[in-house]
Amino acid sequence: MPFVRSACLAVMIAAALPAALAAEPLCPSTWPAQPAAWVAHINEVNRGLGIPPDYAAKHNLVPLPEGSDLAQAPRDVYGRKVEMVAPAAAALKRMFAAAARDGVKLETVSGFRSMNYQSGLIRRKLKSGMSIQQALTINAVPGYSEHQTGCAIDLTTPGVPAADGSFEHSKAFAWLQQHGADYGFHLSFPPGNKYGYEYEPWHWRYVAAEQHPARSR
Repeated sequence: MPFVRSACLAVMIAAALPAALAAEPLCPSTWPAQPAAWVAHINEVNRGLGIPPDYAAKHNLVPLPEGSDLAQAPRDVYGRKVEMVAPAAAALKRMFAAAARDGVKLETVSGFRSMNYQSGLIRRKLKSGMSIQQALTINAVPGYSEHQTGCAIDLTTPGVPAADGSFEHSKAFAWLQQHGADYGFHLSFPPGNKYGYEYEPWHWRYVAAEQHPARSR
């Protein structure tokens, strides 16, 4: 089964990681090159979905690792469990508490999503009649999604629909712009981003080396 195969491959790759790569922080500012076996698996999955082989290069995307040793983050707006890698989840909780002290309520929408889960999202869209080009305007290419690293989180606030551009005009977004970096969180896809993605004011990525504990409250 695809899930079992993917899980077994991930275990094999993790065991074979060079010591230097394994020592990298879980959420670095720049992603290191990934093991050849993992990249080959990503390519195989994407070929099966009909994703053009040059799609990633054309959109400045690099293969990303899949997060492990996940920790629970605040539950999403629907009450479902949300996970991130442990340092990101801890930083998110600190950030939520600081926002609350300022009268701002942050809510989660989506955290860790495995590559297998990401592939399933695209398969369902293809099955419904969407073209692969249409599907990729909605979901990131499997193997290249920040969500699979466990370092990214989609956020909202009461009164704003999940993953909606109107979040940009909320008090919560203004707070994140001012204070998010204090906790290591940065907007991944601003207007005119180099990946060609639509502006996503709700999508924030934790960078371990770029938080400022002295300024955190």
